[in-house]
Amino acid sequence: MNKRNEKIDSRIAFTWSSNRAFGAEREPAISVLLAAYNEAKSIRGFVKSCYEEICEKLPAELMVAEDGSTDGTREILLSLKNELPIVLLSSYNRKGYAKGLIDALGNCSGDWVFFSDSDGQYSLSNFWNLWDQRACYDMIIGCKIHRREAAHRIILAKGFHKIVNSLFGLSLHDADCGFRLIRKEVVRSVIKEVKLLEYSFWAEFTIRACLKGFRVCEVPISHSNRAHGNTHIYEPSRIPMIVLKQFRGLARLYSEVKRNH
Repeated sequence: MNKRNEKIDSRIAFTWSSNRAFGAEREPAISVLLAAYNEAKSIRGFVKSCYEEICEKLPAELMVAEDGSTDGTREILLSLKNELPIVLLSSYNRKGYAKGLIDALGNCSGDWVFFSDSDGQYSLSNFWNLWDQRACYDMIIGCKIHRREAAHRIILAKGFHKIVNSLFGLSLHDADCGFRLIRKEVVRSVIKEVKLLEYSFWAEFTIRACLKGFRVCEVPISHSNRAHGNTHIYEPSRIPMIVLKQFRGLARLYSEVKRNH
């Protein structure tokens, strides 16, 4: 018997997924979207693992959004196209995480979109925990059980999510998680409006989806340290600037929501 831990309110459900079961009905087509920037040391293995774990088991297209990498990531992905059926969305110039994702999500054709960052912090086997919940929800978000990051990032994340929940009446643990399954209708409805939280693209996406009435749940997933290298976005010297921009973005989003709702 599976263990099940559930916390439900009118909008958000926090669930431990049930057993995976493949029925006789047609599985919906899925776009598997990976974001990559300067991940040369791990990208080949991660893309192959993603193909084997998901795309060999479901009707799926595998897409990689590469955003102006300077360490050879793009060249590795180009060579992988000779081995795997990859749709490579690549840019010589850096667009930034949010703009790159907006462009990539607009190119997804599946009934569902599964997204994952490609830094190796998520185990792809956790995908099935999300997939199990698709009949009841429009977006299923991975919620990191034990967050494997620097202490200052954990503190920032907890504070940010408390503010988000308070401002927008939500009950989320990990609104900004880069590991999620999204119904295509949600992408179409929300994507053009996401523009205010520069450092929390997925948090703004989630807030807007919830406020539009889409059904959202969080599913516990495992989390580990980056396979190679470190992120340079959240360096301690950049924290004051990031916090200021986040507060400004949240204020603008709250003002917009209050005006429109």
